Amino acid sequence: MKIGLFTDPHYSDKKSSSNRLHSLSYDKIKEAMISFKKQGVDLVVCLGDLTDDCINIKDNPKALKELSKMINSFGIEFYSLMGNHDCLSYTKEEFNALTGGAYPPFKIETDKTVLIFLDCNYNDNGEKYKVGDVDWTNTYLPSAQLNALKIELKSDKEKYIFVHQNLDKDVEENHIIHNAEEVRRIFEEAFVKLVIQGHYHKGHDNQIKGVNYHTLPAMCEGEKNYFEILEI
Repeated sequence: MKIGLFTDPHYSDKKSSSNRLHSLSYDKIKEAMISFKKQGVDLVVCLGDLTDDCINIKDNPKALKELSKMINSFGIEFYSLMGNHDCLSYTKEEFNALTGGAYPPFKIETDKTVLIFLDCNYNDNGEKYKVGDVDWTNTYLPSAQLNALKIELKSDKEKYIFVHQNLDKDVEENHIIHNAEEVRRIFEEAFVKLVIQGHYHKGHDNQIKGVNYHTLPAMCEGEKNYFEILEI
């Protein structure tokens, strides 16, 4: 299985902030999709923050719909996790109606692997993020998903985790899920092979007690594009 990966394009028409070149992300994603198609990927995953607010926020749905139409025109199965910026503008239902995807938590199983997609867009009191009211430094994996993980990870298949926010303890603290230590213990006991993350724009790689943590650099940063293919 080949999985095309990118994260944090923050696509919108608004002016650049710091090093984020939002408006370039449409063409960057298109370049990534062309490469994925040529290389025969089976699945494409955006690890979150697919979008950002447009200059006129009334244009947000139109921009996301046009971006999703381009992505889906390549005929490759596509999923986008919701990042904190996506949650500022859309409910889960709205986001997935516009992108045509499913929303986490969910899993994809093959004969030898299980891919688990998590949703950490919750405050540490267990409440789901609300449109227009998101504190990106307050992120949490709720008990329902923790309990489901313990069951799903009993599988003897190779296990891969996809999540927007960070479980790697060595990135900047304000990017880390509040109950990350508890989640990592579950991964360690279940011999998870790889945790794939976005959110921390610099990117990072780490291994903690036998579990590999890979954070992709953000696509929106600077003029250079960034995407990759994971081959399982």
